[in-house]
Amino acid sequence: MFTAVNRTLLLLVAALAFTFNSVQAAAPRDRTKPTMPGNFRVVAKTAYSVTLAWSPSSDNSGDFTYQLWGAYNVGPTLTLPKTATTYTFNSLFPGNSYTFGIFARDAAGNASSQANLNGVAVPRDTTPPSTAPVVSIDQAGSNYAILSWIPAQDDGPHLSTQIYLNGAFYAGVGRGVTSVTLRSLEPATTYNLAARAVDFGNNAGPFSAPINFTTPPPNPNDHTAPTKPGNPSAMTFGDGSTETHVTWSQSTDNIDAQQHLRYDVYANGVWQDVLFGSGGPSIIYGERGQNVIEVFATDTAGNASEPAVVVLSIQ
Repeated sequence: MFTAVNRTLLLLVAALAFTFNSVQAAAPRDRTKPTMPGNFRVVAKTAYSVTLAWSPSSDNSGDFTYQLWGAYNVGPTLTLPKTATTYTFNSLFPGNSYTFGIFARDAAGNASSQANLNGVAVPRDTTPPSTAPVVSIDQAGSNYAILSWIPAQDDGPHLSTQIYLNGAFYAGVGRGVTSVTLRSLEPATTYNLAARAVDFGNNAGPFSAPINFTTPPPNPNDHTAPTKPGNPSAMTFGDGSTETHVTWSQSTDNIDAQQHLRYDVYANGVWQDVLFGSGGPSIIYGERGQNVIEVFATDTAGNASEPAVVVLSIQ
């Protein structure tokens, strides 16, 4: 049973709780911005990197981070701890100019003014790769060869590779790639292969030690053609051009892996394109009116499938 005293005590406790919560709700929000990072500057740079430094910010809360960014393919904005006073951006591109910015932001979301550096130019790369790729032949078929390599050494990260067969340029492979399949080789033929690295400044390094390899003859026991390519499709874009994208489901073969099957694309009986180990798209150009498009699959022994056929009308 509640007495009058009990009721009074309950009301007093409720009143105190309300007062306490009201005081908490009325606590002022932190609206003080950190100070701007000072003396934002470049302290070092190469053809591929820029090192930045700054004087520390301060904030009344003592809890803040730096937001550091760079423009023109530098990457996303970085969040750095308040103890950071320097940072190096790598993998830049020689001869380009960049813009950088930094500001401090505290835990309450208050941001300082931003310090900027505009037109920071990195020098051109004039130093060629110092070593050659170390090349290996991983597999040779009657009309292809798969090779891989250990990358050359260079002062920058943007290396492409040039492949030479019998002393003549055969193909260029983009940055970061360390393997390639050479196509359309002749069966039972010996090739001399060498490779070299080229950096972003177009400086070529030394050639690798030459390698001789011989493609085997076609398999004399393979007389079975691949399956017919499935689900052929052809599409234009309705923009007034005759550009056509052709796709299909890849064939299978009794001996060759799908990656080594060759696909020849014809439009109205005229050869248009060739792809290996792919279902497209093959980009061809048709004619106004009706177009009969055919896709043949051929294995390494030269056995060709029945064509996959699609008819497309181009207005």
